[in-house]
Amino acid sequence: MPTVSVILPAYNVEKYIAKSISSVLSQTFTDFELLVIIDGSPDNSKTVAESFSDKRISIFEKENGGLSDARNYGLKRARGKYVYFMDSDDWIEPELLEDNLKILNKKHLDFLVFGYIQDNEDANGKVTKSINFQPKVQSYSKNEENVSIDQLHIGLLGYAWNKIYKKKFLDQNRFVFQKGISLVEDILFNAPIYTISKEIHFNQKSYYHYVNRDEETLMKKFYPDAFKLKVLKNIELEKFFKSWKVKDEKNILSEILFNGIRFCINNLYSSKPSISLENRKQYIREIVLHPRYKYLKPYYTAKNLKAKIFFFALGLKSDRLLRILKKKKYE
Repeated sequence: MPTVSVILPAYNVEKYIAKSISSVLSQTFTDFELLVIIDGSPDNSKTVAESFSDKRISIFEKENGGLSDARNYGLKRARGKYVYFMDSDDWIEPELLEDNLKILNKKHLDFLVFGYIQDNEDANGKVTKSINFQPKVQSYSKNEENVSIDQLHIGLLGYAWNKIYKKKFLDQNRFVFQKGISLVEDILFNAPIYTISKEIHFNQKSYYHYVNRDEETLMKKFYPDAFKLKVLKNIELEKFFKSWKVKDEKNILSEILFNGIRFCINNLYSSKPSISLENRKQYIREIVLHPRYKYLKPYYTAKNLKAKIFFFALGLKSDRLLRILKKKKYE
């Protein structure tokens, strides 16, 4: 039985999956299995994966069900004591498994969070900028009074790919990814984990390379349920914050929600094909009239002039002004 199962869903990643798989096979810790889940991918992702001759690799092919479904498929078939979820268009440092498994075993943890590096690439695949998101604390304890969690660490807590989990812990508590959910699937998986946990531990080094190839790609597709999903994320985080008695809980939740609203409005005006005027106005009204918006608005403080102008326009429900601000990059 392998010590750790690396679960790698693949969909339309024929250009990137080779680097992803190579980075797993280059790990200094070698007692792992790599489960490549071909999620109904129409491209040559499977062929690329099959080109690797390594007995630790198992390739599964299934009908397309989305990222969450592919991860759950891999989780059911994982044989390792630990599981690690990775995205197939990113890559990892050679010491990721070795360093983090040492900490997990030494401290007898159910999961461990580590840092990541965001690599911004241009159209030619050249890295133009790298941003290191390193944890600044070693742990949070539920026993602390007024636990203080800043935006950096809230961000680090959100993803699935910068954590290693004990499989028995996930199975016993029936933690799985919610099928059919996009944009917020990781935090909806993680938030209930934090809610029942007494401690959250961090490795302060960064091992995962999140490759940001085209910031506009995500915006070209319109996500009609984006705001509802951001609200769902906010509600799950509130459960976590309340159970931990997090300091300034509502202020943090308001900032998270309104950052999500900025994404939604940006998506509304960037998507192709364009959304009709009537539908844009309806979408804006739904946001401003939503109970969650009204609940957290009093706790939100805009940090700069751009944010103040943006939320003034949003409060007016002004499609025209929001569209102008988008063009001037005030979002």
